[in-house]
Amino acid sequence: MQMDRRGREWASWDIDGPAGDVEVTFDGQTWHPLERDQNTVRILVAGPDATGNPTGTVVLPLDRSLAVLRLVDNPEVLVRRAGPIDVVTYQPAPTP
Repeated sequence: MQMDRRGREWASWDIDGPAGDVEVTFDGQTWHPLERDQNTVRILVAGPDATGNPTGTVVLPLDRSLAVLRLVDNPEVLVRRAGPIDVVTYQPAPTP
């Protein structure tokens, strides 16, 4: 996924696993709960220059953040790479 540093959008993943709680981390330290609907999970993410973010929005730094999902279904704890989110600066096209 790629988004502009001023943007805010849903990051979503399809999962095939038990019906436990699912969380995501982008920094390897802080886990954020995900919304789950059947086999899809999602979270609202924003770039560092997005404004007016709703509560629960995860603000990502400029550059690449690797999403890692964690699903807890006692006694199992499944941890899987979910892919990168690139936060970039889109430059307007030069005027001829």
